[in-house]
Amino acid sequence: MQRPILLALTATLAVAACRSDSSAVEFPSLAGLFGGGEQQPRKGGGRDWWRRHKSKAEFVPGEGYRVPGYEGFYDGSGVPIDAPIDQQAIRLSRVEAPSGGLLPGLDPKKAAERVREAAGYGPDEAVARRLLEEGVALFQEGKRSAAADRFDDAAARWPGTDVAAKAMFNRAEALYFDNNFKDAADAYVELLDKHPSTPKLDAAVERMWTIAQFWERTHFTDSWRPPFDYQPLTDKRPTFDTIGHSLRLYEAIRLNDPTGPRADDAIMATAGVHFRRHQYVDADYHYRLLREEYPRSEHQFEAHLLGLQSLLQKYHGPDYDGSPLEEAKKLEEQTRLNFAGRLSDEDRQRLTEVRAQIAAAVEERGLRMADYYEGAGHVGAARYYLTQLQRKHAGSPVAERAAERLAALEGQPAEPDVPLEWLVNLLPENKKFESINSIQELEAGAPEPTTAPPGGGTLVADESAGDDTQTR
Repeated sequence: MQRPILLALTATLAVAACRSDSSAVEFPSLAGLFGGGEQQPRKGGGRDWWRRHKSKAEFVPGEGYRVPGYEGFYDGSGVPIDAPIDQQAIRLSRVEAPSGGLLPGLDPKKAAERVREAAGYGPDEAVARRLLEEGVALFQEGKRSAAADRFDDAAARWPGTDVAAKAMFNRAEALYFDNNFKDAADAYVELLDKHPSTPKLDAAVERMWTIAQFWERTHFTDSWRPPFDYQPLTDKRPTFDTIGHSLRLYEAIRLNDPTGPRADDAIMATAGVHFRRHQYVDADYHYRLLREEYPRSEHQFEAHLLGLQSLLQKYHGPDYDGSPLEEAKKLEEQTRLNFAGRLSDEDRQRLTEVRAQIAAAVEERGLRMADYYEGAGHVGAARYYLTQLQRKHAGSPVAERAAERLAALEGQPAEPDVPLEWLVNLLPENKKFESINSIQELEAGAPEPTTAPPGGGTLVADESAGDDTQTR
């Protein structure tokens, strides 16, 4: 009875040992089962095979992943590696799109790559290095346009590698020295986008700065510009919008080298362009960015003074937002404190005039708010603004005007008559408005409270006294 069972088991194991490795179930060999010798290593590879053996894989530095029982090494996707990793081209770390959209098979980029490979123009390191050498030779001969084409072909034949990075930088340099600034600027930006860790970062940034400065000077020195700044007959300037391309280069410098020596220069230049074009909102943003992010910049003094002017230009009058006035007031005080030893007599005189201008604008805004609420029948709100003016600007002409207005409003109801007030009073009042309406109105000339409100110690800021905030 036992002999037929043993013969059946032996036949089953023999058949399993002869099966190909593509089977989903793996059986031990007879030699391994009965101790007749070591199992011979097998070839592996493929998506399904890697999914089953990935947990057993062991990474060997410089070689790849090794799977027990299988010969050779494999990459992170289970593809066999014919040569050690350190002998292959190490590509820069860039994550490519995992798919080509809804229909990956119809992706035009992948289709173009397949056509190039079929025509013999696929990735090839040897060809890329040969093209790079040819481009260098052409550049030395003075044939810069032809050299740029060679460098472009070299980068396309071995993309994503240090060879491609060298070729892209050399192409940008060839275009730059060929006075083709608009294509050179695009080439430098493309280099920093695809190879942000290139050792030519400083050189590329310096070239971009030079081109941006040239375009900015050209734009502002032109006595006449065609519509849309259309320049079709020169390679030194963009076809459209020269100053816009200059701003784009300044931004690329700041984003690609935020801690470099040209980062604060680029921000200051951007702010200056917006200021000269009367775009004071953008100018204020960049001056503030320079003051806050680059405190050691040599442009700090100018950023304070010009930022102050930008804030004043942002303010459009008493009928608009008053936050630029508050920001300008703080910035004027900071400028006096931070640059006390650098301010000239003329600068101090200008700051004094700016302080007076801000104070006059604040007073005008307070009177305008009082006029608005008085015209709408909200006399209580009008009294509030007039009282604030009388307290904050005691002894000034505006305080006297506020006192006259308060005297004229004496005895008038704080709120306008409510239509059908008897019906409204029958309805329950909202909790939020009930708490607001319970606050007593502060009359002009009323003494400040000297005791703390119920509920424990509270921070109370006395605006009229001008002293520090006290804890009571």
